[in-house]
Amino acid sequence: TYAPKLILLDISDINCIQDVAKEILNCYGCVDILINNASMKVKGAVQSISLELDKKIMDANYFGPITLTKAILPNMISRRTGQIVQINSIQGKIGIPFRAA
Repeated sequence: TYAPKLILLDISDINCIQDVAKEILNCYGCVDILINNASMKVKGAVQSISLELDKKIMDANYFGPITLTKAILPNMISRRTGQIVQINSIQGKIGIPFRAA
């Protein structure tokens, strides 16, 4: 068994994800199950939400999980085992007032 280790990650900070993935793999050697369950949303009129906030939302909801998956996936492929679970919101499927981002 392994002692738990807390590793902080801001999934919207794309630049640090590769380093965090390396830290995890160096510590444990592999990831058996990767569960991407992070999301960010903001409520407001589309014209009042800044482009920077729109980008941060996309980083947290899409680019962050994809970047983390791509960092962990080669290890899973080389071991020929591993599971990836993607959890997200229905908001990407249907339009909801004041939730354009």
